[in-house]
Amino acid sequence: MKTYVLFIPILFFVACRSTQGMRVQVKRPAKLTVPKDIQHIALLNRSLATNTKGKIEAVMTLELPNQDKDLSNECIRGINETLNTSDRFIVQRVDTILPAGDPASFQFSQQLDWGYLDSLAAKLKVDAILSLEYFDTDFKVINPLATVKNSVGNVLNGQQTNAEVKGSAKSFSGFRIYKIKDHSIIYEDRYEYKRTWTQTSTNPIDAVSKLIKKHDALLQVSYEAGEGFAMDIIPLYYWENRMLYKGKKEMQTGLRRALAKDWDGAIQDWTTAYESTSKTKIKSRSAYNLALGYEVQGDLQKAQEWIQLSYVLSGSDAALRYSNIIDKLIRDQNRLKEQTN
Repeated sequence: MKTYVLFIPILFFVACRSTQGMRVQVKRPAKLTVPKDIQHIALLNRSLATNTKGKIEAVMTLELPNQDKDLSNECIRGINETLNTSDRFIVQRVDTILPAGDPASFQFSQQLDWGYLDSLAAKLKVDAILSLEYFDTDFKVINPLATVKNSVGNVLNGQQTNAEVKGSAKSFSGFRIYKIKDHSIIYEDRYEYKRTWTQTSTNPIDAVSKLIKKHDALLQVSYEAGEGFAMDIIPLYYWENRMLYKGKKEMQTGLRRALAKDWDGAIQDWTTAYESTSKTKIKSRSAYNLALGYEVQGDLQKAQEWIQLSYVLSGSDAALRYSNIIDKLIRDQNRLKEQTN
């Protein structure tokens, strides 16, 4: 399976004149494997707190009306928009917001009724329902009184320094994925996300006033929590560094072909370079380049064979590192086959 969609050269091995730096875009499997027979997913917000104590605490902490609902919906929005950037799932949102199984929406409680889930899945034509089972957030300014005290002390001592104020927002989420076909919960776990903002000023009061406001911070952290969870269940592309060896004759011609994205021609040149010399160094380097050529073409088995040969011939650390990379790519490819068609 060819997983490389873009290949561009950059110069990051500037200290080594015998190599050319490259970057490849590699498709890595999702951290959490959702079976590939699940392709249509509905997103359900089931995290609305219903207890009176929660309402009293909301007043005491100056939370806005409907803030819990807005923030949990923002988490769902982060999931929805992120999943829609991938071709892994077809996603739709459930309009209704359900009360959390735990009245305070702090922990997992009983699962949703399968009769309700079957009916919902049939209506939406989905294979699974990803449910936000509970959701909570917190925001605090980190030790502002100490910041003011230190700044006053600095001024009294004739020192002019900047005051630094930090705000920290956290979200605590519980997710379940209900697989409709066999009435199973294929995922259930807690997901935490945290973000910190920093503001500096010569005046600590000014720094606090310019710090991100609580509601804005909670909206951001709620969205990003959903975004982060979604990124854990879809395969993603990552930029990774590679290198090629330069050289003379076919080695150099092959390099130029590679830069022009003519990988078939590059492989032919490096094969000629390998076969036409008795010098171990050139054989090892041409074998290394051949490994990258086959990696880019998606033939990881041949890439593994060539990089192992390169290491046997030279014993170089670079070849050993690349051999380990190829081994991991092969393992990742097997996981991708479990996750995608």
